[in-house]
Amino acid sequence: MIKTKKIALLGCGNWGKNIARNLSKLGYLYCVYDLNKNISDQFNKNYGLPKLSIDEIIKSQEIVAVVIASSAITHKDLAKRALLNNKDVLIEKPFCLSLSDANDLSKLAIDKKKILMVGHLLNYHNAFIKMKKLIHEGLIGDVINIRAHRLALGSIRSSESVTYDLAAHDISMVLSILGSMPDDIEAQSIHHNNNEGPDAISVKLTFKKGITALINSDWMCPYKEHKFSVIGKTGGLVFNDTEEWPNKLIYNPSLINSNNTITSSPLQKLNVEPNEPLKTELEEFINCINSRQSPLTDHREAVNVQTVMEMIEESVKHVR
Repeated sequence: MIKTKKIALLGCGNWGKNIARNLSKLGYLYCVYDLNKNISDQFNKNYGLPKLSIDEIIKSQEIVAVVIASSAITHKDLAKRALLNNKDVLIEKPFCLSLSDANDLSKLAIDKKKILMVGHLLNYHNAFIKMKKLIHEGLIGDVINIRAHRLALGSIRSSESVTYDLAAHDISMVLSILGSMPDDIEAQSIHHNNNEGPDAISVKLTFKKGITALINSDWMCPYKEHKFSVIGKTGGLVFNDTEEWPNKLIYNPSLINSNNTITSSPLQKLNVEPNEPLKTELEEFINCINSRQSPLTDHREAVNVQTVMEMIEESVKHVR
């Protein structure tokens, strides 16, 4: 069983800071490495941790796992080195920047019998967890349509597109709810900045039984909106992550009738126990290291999401 403070963090930028804080509180942060030596030295000093090079981390027999939160372009190579040196790995999204790389890592994890997990964070958000539970219990009947809006004036990344940066969250949640891959994808995009791939996408995914999902992702939008809605035959659920906890999950029992009239009913706020999804995600990783069970967002889930992302990128790459 894993002892405390034996997980190394690779990459301590804006998101890595949050990972370091949580791993430290959980008692598992062993050391921090960043390409910027001044940053990693300061982190290790603040947390009272040893200063190790990337080679020392990878080769260390004491360090049994790594969390990779470096730039996306480094994910595949760092994860491969860690897996080859018998370490369990959690990669913050995006898992990789190509389906080929994702498949290679998945196969390597299977061969080495190591835990390989992707940080599709919102699967660990209590509002989404409750949404899935209510759907499974039949609150809104059979699912007809899912709508995801992830819009903001955010960081525009040079080496990846909005598909990998933002849409990955919603693709993961759509696949989690429906439990299957789409049969068809239609996508539109806009390109206005000097980066790889689109700055905004509008995607329609079509699944068996005519179920559809509409995903809109945009890092140029002048306002912020993070909404994920599921429409069923007997009502709808809305997860709005920009709201405070009492308003994050809403049930709308209104119905569209067969004659196209609407039977309106009052909205209902659903109680959700607050949590920090990142902490829950890291606890899942630690529990799986100990139990050797497969994580909720394991490498197979990562490959499924990567497959959809690559289909979207292929669909829009010639449109500029």
